[in-house]
Amino acid sequence: MNKAIHLWIVTDAKPGHVNQSLGLVEALHRRLPELSWQEIPVMSVWQTIRFALKQKQQKILRPNLIIGTGHRTHLTLLLLSKIMKVASLVLMKPSLPVSWFDLAIIPEHDSPSDRSNVIASKGALNRVQAGVKVENTGLFLIGGPSKHFGWDSQTLSATIKSIVQKSPLNWVLTTSRRTPEDTLKELESIENIEVVPCSKTDANWLPTMLAKTKVCWVTEDSVSMIYEALTAGCKVGLIKTPHIKESRLTAGIKALEQSGYLVTSPEEKTKKVTLAEADRCAALVQQRFLT
Repeated sequence: MNKAIHLWIVTDAKPGHVNQSLGLVEALHRRLPELSWQEIPVMSVWQTIRFALKQKQQKILRPNLIIGTGHRTHLTLLLLSKIMKVASLVLMKPSLPVSWFDLAIIPEHDSPSDRSNVIASKGALNRVQAGVKVENTGLFLIGGPSKHFGWDSQTLSATIKSIVQKSPLNWVLTTSRRTPEDTLKELESIENIEVVPCSKTDANWLPTMLAKTKVCWVTEDSVSMIYEALTAGCKVGLIKTPHIKESRLTAGIKALEQSGYLVTSPEEKTKKVTLAEADRCAALVQQRFLT
């Protein structure tokens, strides 16, 4: 009988951070079916100490590894790790010294240091998996203005119309929480696209769509969705958006484009690639901590 393996996920409840943690944990579960996990909210120092001591006193399932994503999770993660005498794993470039954590999985675009307790990943980990592609399917993923990227609704609309004209697929379009309302109205007026605003989707909608979609165009600001589309095995097109400033994010996207992972016109070819970073990292985490 396999030994039970239990993980704690320290969470700040931000969907993007939860998505990264679950991406790794679900990949571990695919390798280790006996694995279970629970989410632990970010707590104050005293709350964390009381919680950990109570867990130690009670005869309950203790964790084999504690994982956290997001700066607010760092202190709770480290305290639980020390008190429970369990390894700590952070999924990001931490704001505290990386040497304080047993392992850090850091995206390449964040320039991770070359250390024995650091794994560099292509983008942030996610929950997406490749599936069987359906012919003539296309998907637009639309973001919005951010501190790194500006926004031009008219240029965006013209770009999407051009792509649809050149590639007559069964197109679906969805937005993000950052998409301006006037952009949504503009997009809803484009012919031959089914528009599904993000407000009409749930957590499983996008992974399900990406798994079966062959072609996916993503606005440049939506870095996480670019990596999710690559993970799903889609042919991924990049819709350029204005740069407010050059940053690690813009540099990372440029590197993907130069490496042939992304196209900027429907006629271009991409490398036949499916990223499986969550599975690759899960294998390394299992080897280090769960054998």
